[in-house]
Amino acid sequence: MEFSAVRSSVYRTLAEAFTYTRAGAGPFGISSADYNEAFDPSLSPQACSLRERAHAQEDQSSIFEELMRFYEFFGLKRDENAEMPDHLGVELEFMHFLTHLESPVADQPDDLASIRRAQHDFLTRHLGRLVKGVHGGLKSQNPQCLELVETTFDFINTELALVKERAQA
Repeated sequence: MEFSAVRSSVYRTLAEAFTYTRAGAGPFGISSADYNEAFDPSLSPQACSLRERAHAQEDQSSIFEELMRFYEFFGLKRDENAEMPDHLGVELEFMHFLTHLESPVADQPDDLASIRRAQHDFLTRHLGRLVKGVHGGLKSQNPQCLELVETTFDFINTELALVKERAQA
């Protein structure tokens, strides 16, 4: 289960890097100005949205409804001052939570399988699509922003392969 702790840590680091207030303090060191230019469409017309609704065919309400069902199923509630439920940082933080849940149930095969199914479903229905959209839509040439998006894209693709392999086993 050490592997799940490492995965959980990566998700947490990426979630923080995609949060405006923490982006500069993390390993990618993105300044506030560069973050806004790359990821805040309300401030920069060239920015790539970090919201799933910008990269999906469904309307916002159906995306929010499904995301909130995922979060609430695991006992999580949204703070009214938090980012919107479809923000990349929130979705990465949720996967941090789901991967963290693996260790306590490592010796309970049914519970572990249930958590891994949730990871598979969330990655394939939401986070994978969002990360692919951000990767394809990023226009910034800022090296830190590019590195963050590439790192996230590569990690999520590795995770998608892992959950697909586990689902077939």
